[in-house]
Amino acid sequence: MDTAEVVVIGGGPGGYVAARRLGQLGVETVLVEREHLGGTCLNEGCIPTKALYAATSPLGRKEAFARLGVSLHPVVDLGRMRDWLGEVVGKLRTGIAQLLSAAKVEVVPGEGALAGPGRVRVRTADGERELRARAVVLATGSSPIELPGFPFDGERVWSSTDALWVPRVPERLVVVGGGVIGLELATVYRRLGSEVVVAEALDRLLPGVGLSRRGESVLRRTLAAQGIGVRLGARAERLTPEGIAVRVGGAEEELPAEAILVAVGRRPRPDGLGLEGVGARAERGFVVTDNRFQAAPGVYAIGDLRGGWLLAHKASHEGLRVAEELGRALRSLPLPPGGEGAIPQAIFTHPEVGLVGVPVDEAAARGLAVARFPFAALGRAWAEGETEGHVQLVADGEGRLVGAEVVGPHASDLIAEATLAIQAGLTAEDLVETVHAHPTFPEGLWEAALSLLGRPLHSA
Repeated sequence: MDTAEVVVIGGGPGGYVAARRLGQLGVETVLVEREHLGGTCLNEGCIPTKALYAATSPLGRKEAFARLGVSLHPVVDLGRMRDWLGEVVGKLRTGIAQLLSAAKVEVVPGEGALAGPGRVRVRTADGERELRARAVVLATGSSPIELPGFPFDGERVWSSTDALWVPRVPERLVVVGGGVIGLELATVYRRLGSEVVVAEALDRLLPGVGLSRRGESVLRRTLAAQGIGVRLGARAERLTPEGIAVRVGGAEEELPAEAILVAVGRRPRPDGLGLEGVGARAERGFVVTDNRFQAAPGVYAIGDLRGGWLLAHKASHEGLRVAEELGRALRSLPLPPGGEGAIPQAIFTHPEVGLVGVPVDEAAARGLAVARFPFAALGRAWAEGETEGHVQLVADGEGRLVGAEVVGPHASDLIAEATLAIQAGLTAEDLVETVHAHPTFPEGLWEAALSLLGRPLHSA
């Protein structure tokens, strides 16, 4: 039987960050991971998706470059693209292992579960190993939801994991689910040459993320311009010999497809963790915790397993916070200031979408002010041939920024400035008084702040 001060189960962006910080604080830490360090984000999610997005970017901008006088005739080598994905993931995975080693964190390959208070049983390739610890952090993440009647087989019905490694480029692809994962992969496969149709059961794209109706309208228009079909209110019913049957209203309709990508969300993985043996519980699959991440005495849960936004950066933030709480408590050190913070979202469609804070469409009902600046009025956007989209800012009665929406070029980067402004309690006046370099895309935030103050410069 081995002992440690803290055992972390799960080596994804929440778990490995928690373990790394605990090690930095001098806490004897063991990290248990059943597959690969980096978790879903690095191996099957964020990083491969963005690598594909970057690799196919020239394919998505051929028309924009043509307007600038540059003709592109790219040739896609799928084998080399897969190798590139593997190289990126492999290098980052090795980097995580080195960071944990530098922090003196022991990594145990295997599947961990609670065996009782202060005890963790690990199934390894060589048998079982039991660890004792003063505290256990659960960070086992989530997995793709499988729809009844659409079992993942990696051939005809794909999960997001299957699609990320580009097994082939089907002539016709139906994406079931118009959420973040579905739209990102729809964008990639359309660039690669597939005829893509997105079937979303609800009446809008990106349901639940807080995108405004105006923002959704921009996204739908640009998806159509790229040749991506969208069917809203289309519920997946069953597989057919030629594709998939969906129900739209009271009628059934067949969408032809060689491959069907099911991307209807993710669910946490609490099963088999032994929660009941330590007095912890799950509701709708999510482990119930207090505001300090504690699920039971000495047991903590973070990331997707805990619920809320299923985002890698949220998991990492929670990993840091729980490490500070535990590490400093074990060492009798004062806690640094910290809190939940403003959590941004970045969606890699074309155009990109960035969101943080109060959704724009909720602002009026809450008595908040909203201002918008279109990229069609931004010099840098015209210089790059990318003028679709906008910046929208939300402010309270005292002028403090409380929400932001960016739809357009580099939205995934631009949302960081808005997040910092909200986190720091800055006002629109603070943003206006900050000099923004010209010509740049961040000027869009500056212009939106000017509009909030009633003195727009380059917009009506």
